[in-house]
Amino acid sequence: MLLIGLAACSNPIQQIEVSTKPVAKPTLTLPSVDELNMREVKWVVINEDNIETVIADFKKRGKPFAVYALTGDGYGNLGLNFSDIRALVQQQQAIIAAYEGYYEQAEETLDKAVTID
Repeated sequence: MLLIGLAACSNPIQQIEVSTKPVAKPTLTLPSVDELNMREVKWVVINEDNIETVIADFKKRGKPFAVYALTGDGYGNLGLNFSDIRALVQQQQAIIAAYEGYYEQAEETLDKAVTID
């Protein structure tokens, strides 16, 4: 029994080989965003004092005359809606900038970790 126990312990210890390999991080692929080019919008304010003059001016220029009207509250809401859109775009730009910063920093960190002195 002693001989069997000694024989079992006589096997050489196998050396474990450890190797590391860099793992490529996933790339963030964002669609490109079109540049916003606003078109000119000309507002004509019509009231009971100038309606005849405005109609005559449109006829003289050969333009069709139509009235699109907003209440004071509606006009205020239109401005607030544009403000909300602008804020949302700025938030999205900040998120994209954070992603860019994250991936640039991650890339630098991985490059430094892989560098062999």
